[in-house]
Amino acid sequence: MKTVPVMEVRRHLGVMLDEVMLKCETIVIERAGKPMAMLCPVSDGSAVGGDVVPRLRALERLAGLGGVTARGRRADDWVDAERAGWDSRA
Repeated sequence: MKTVPVMEVRRHLGVMLDEVMLKCETIVIERAGKPMAMLCPVSDGSAVGGDVVPRLRALERLAGLGGVTARGRRADDWVDAERAGWDSRA
């Protein structure tokens, strides 16, 4: 879970929504150093924590789709890099 100031959310909302949806990440939004809200996946059903297993399952569903991400990176390469990072933390 990461914490970001509200001004960063205003500038990078699309990127943050991608992180929440694709990585199943929860983002805490703060104003003046105080937590104000959480941005979490709809499918999560809760605003608390998260498990690596659902994240890996989401990546498995994305693998093999091909195409290019919004940042011009191949989707399969991005999925492989994310999976490798999660496997090293488990």
